[in-house]
Parts: sequence; structure tokens; C-alpha cells
Amino acid sequence: MNARSQVIQLTVEGRQIEEVVLGLFHTILLNRTTGKHNYTKDRNFTIGSLAVQDIDCDFLDFTYVKIVSKELDAYLKKEVSQFRDMLRHSEGQQSGQIMLEFYRKQRNRWLFQGDVFPWEVWSLKLDIINLSTENERSEFKEKLSHQVMDKVFYILDVINRHEYVPSTPPKEDEELVYDTSFTDIQPYLFRVS
Repeated sequence: MNARSQVIQLTVEGRQIEEVVLGLFHTILLNRTTGKHNYTKDRNFTIGSLAVQDIDCDFLDFTYVKIVSKELDAYLKKEVSQFRDMLRHSEGQQSGQIMLEFYRKQRNRWLFQGDVFPWEVWSLKLDIINLSTENERSEFKEKLSHQVMDKVFYILDVINRHEYVPSTPPKEDEELVYDTSFTDIQPYLFRVS
């Protein structure tokens, strides 16, 4: 099976990196996360609820919705901060790519480690610019805000297509599809790279 790949490309100021990446990744994860699964029998379960929160950006005219989860927040902020710092400290052309990949695992076979199969990959490519005047910053902020909104609508369009998403497995295979390490939510297995 081939992974669906989506590429989102934007030009941002250095101070906008974190808000843009977090806004887009939280939008994707909001649609790839459920509440905790509570199993009663092998295939019977109930799904817990998710709390959401509106986040107003400081360097964009943009508000996004994220899942209320301290653990998810800390993980994403750590990964995005590392990406931001890497971009800010790079010499020469300032551009970079960060990816959000969803995958499923295959059960381990005896001594061998289980295989990992990506099923959806979101690549965010950013070019960094430096603006010198406040007027340029204001115009750019407005333009970028509209572009980010368009990207959110694009994300929602892709996510709402009837394409492959792993089905909910029985309890013993839950960790092959979902990240059960979070105490309050249960996203599909994912990694940021």
C-alpha cells in the first residue's frame, strides 16, 4: 500500500514558523484523533470524548482549533521548536521541511521487529523571509493569514475524502493502529520528522 502524500508550501517570517506549523499540525491531528477507547469485550468498546480549544495566533490573523491535551501539546511544541531553531540557525538559504506521518504497525513475528507502514504523510515546506519595515510585515501578515486559512480548508478537504484510514482493531491489536501512550486521547500512530 502506498502512503497518501500531501505537500503544503508556504513562505513565512521567522517569528511565524511556530504558529503556522502548530496551526496546521493541530488541524490535522484534530481529525486523526479520538478519545480513549474503553473495551468491554473483544470487539465492543466505547470512545471517550475530546475537549477542544480555540487558539489565537500572535503573528497571524488566524485562530485554529486544537485538542486539549497537555501531552500532545508538549510533544508538538518540542518537535516544532527544534524545527524552528534549526531554521533560524541555518546558514545561507533559509528553508526547511517538517513532516507529520501517520502509520500502522504489523505484529512482531517471533524475534523480528514489526514492520511500519505509513498510510498518510503531510509535508510542510517553509521558506523564511526577512522583512525590514512594519508596513511590509503588516501586508505580509494579512496575505499569509489568508494562505494559511486556504491550507486549512485544503487539509479538511483531503481528510474528508473517503480514502483509507485504518479500522479500529480488537483490543489486543490496538497499539498497532493507535498511539495508546497518551493518557487522555488516542491519535492514530504518528511521528513528526
